[in-house]
Amino acid sequence: MSSYTPLQDKTENDSQQGEDYDHLLPQEESLLRKSPRRIPTWILVVLLPVVSLLFMGFGAWIGSHWLVDFNARCLEHVQHWSPIQRDVDNSYHTVLFNGSFMKQNIFRQEAGPEVDAAWESMGINYRSITIPLSDAEKTGLSPSQVQINPRYGGGYPANVEGLHHLHCLNLVRQSLYYNIDYYRAQGTGAFVNEEPILRHHVSHCLDIVRQQLMCQPDTGMLGQVWWDKEAPKAFVDFNTRHQCKDFEGIRRWAEERQIGEVVPGDFLMPPRRREDVLDSIP
Repeated sequence: MSSYTPLQDKTENDSQQGEDYDHLLPQEESLLRKSPRRIPTWILVVLLPVVSLLFMGFGAWIGSHWLVDFNARCLEHVQHWSPIQRDVDNSYHTVLFNGSFMKQNIFRQEAGPEVDAAWESMGINYRSITIPLSDAEKTGLSPSQVQINPRYGGGYPANVEGLHHLHCLNLVRQSLYYNIDYYRAQGTGAFVNEEPILRHHVSHCLDIVRQQLMCQPDTGMLGQVWWDKEAPKAFVDFNTRHQCKDFEGIRRWAEERQIGEVVPGDFLMPPRRREDVLDSIP
């Protein structure tokens, strides 16, 4: 008679094997699903204020060492260093440009004493200032350039570029077709020169302003406004806001440091080397 395994025994055997196999899964999963230990509440109560204070202190440090110098760091990338960056407030402030098309201001009016006084007030004809030897290299001045005699303090005579830009813009204004006859008749400033030199001066100034505007073009946008209530028409709105330097601070800095109007004959040092002297006006 053939032997057989009772169904009940087989089922129990399989069940036993199943229990042994299934027994492994909960053990392994328990290792993976083991819940993390909770941090005691009292530790959180103590650490939270401490961490908050640390973040506040770090933020204050970042603010004092980075944000305060942000403008200075920005200027380092867009222009050559000069003592003005050290001596004058470098912060920017918002200025609303007067972009009126029809309403004249004093700077736009036709030639006359009041208009000239307004332009002069911006420091467009200030005399040179002195850059001390200690600041010369950082300012971009080289030993081959003109220097002041040590007996008068030494250093380099120099001019603020921004004021020269305004000087040039003023000369272009004076040379406009409706102004030039007035200034030719006065025969002062650039107009003391003969016509060929005057033309060189005016074209030089025009090109300096062109290059400055191309060097740092304003990427702001000019919107448009409606005018004429009877028949509305679109017109460009030139009254825009800008982030500006402290022009008055820069102007005062240059004004206070002007070299005397009259200087001794030996105020400037003679050239040190023949090769430092150019063959012609650059």
